Amino acid sequence: MTPTLLALSLLALTVPQQAAPEADHPVIEKKTATTGGVTVHFLTIPWGPNTFAAMEHGGDSFYAKRTWPFARMETKVPVTLEATTLPPGNYALVFHPNTADNKGMSLEVRKILVEEFLVPGNVMTKTPEGETVSRSAAAFETVAETVPALALDLQAGGRGASLVIRYGDRKLAKELSF
Repeated sequence: MTPTLLALSLLALTVPQQAAPEADHPVIEKKTATTGGVTVHFLTIPWGPNTFAAMEHGGDSFYAKRTWPFARMETKVPVTLEATTLPPGNYALVFHPNTADNKGMSLEVRKILVEEFLVPGNVMTKTPEGETVSRSAAAFETVAETVPALALDLQAGGRGASLVIRYGDRKLAKELSF
């Protein structure tokens, strides 16, 4: 091997290679929605119909028993959700799977001390410790349009906003007053 070829071969080994995302492994990014003193951060987790079905219907599978911290909400003003007033602060939004007695999925709002728990690319983040300040039914409706990944939006209106959560062909809206 010539010295030039050897040098080029060694150079190729030391230059970091970036792999392009594969079509079947979409990039999971952190996104943000903001309105009126409320900001919601979430990850673009790809639609998993089987995983979501386990959460919706309950059962013995891993996903039917695991909480899903899907977003972090920062409030700079007091916000009312389901008759509970949340003081300004940092909160985890957590889905709980359907229960053994079939009461349905629920949405927990948990006051947290950690600044951030969402990590781009990590769809199975651990639910952060904190105080439960609200827990309400999370009855998703099935809609015609299927979004490819989790999407959240804050739609301003009236004296607050609607927090609209879309995941695959499911949709949930929760009213926030502030």
